[in-house]
Amino acid sequence: MAQLKIRDLHDLLRQAPRRRDLEEDGIRLVYCGTSLHVSTADAPDTVIARADTCGFTTEPWDVTAYRASITSTEVWLRILNEEHGDHLIDVRPVWAQRPTAITFAAGGHTAAFPAIACPTAPADRRP
Repeated sequence: MAQLKIRDLHDLLRQAPRRRDLEEDGIRLVYCGTSLHVSTADAPDTVIARADTCGFTTEPWDVTAYRASITSTEVWLRILNEEHGDHLIDVRPVWAQRPTAITFAAGGHTAAFPAIACPTAPADRRP
């Protein structure tokens, strides 16, 4: 799990390319233990944006989500950011079942979306 300020995550995701600008429909989120990096499925090694994490830390993870899921999260974050920008939000992959999902949780609300790829998930739980 990565914990970021809502404002920082909102700013990070806003920098992801639009869906029509991508050849593959995927936004890659990589958590290294101290920051969250965004790239695309088209160019996974090119970091578009990064944000430092704060609060609780866990093991690193790597997940690629559908661009449409990220767009939905951006809308939700825009609303949260207006009043709660400095509050923390949890971002993490969940692989308790197939397919693996990426979740965003803040203020008692959770949004979960299926993942395209999650190489850090156990082999039997990968999408």
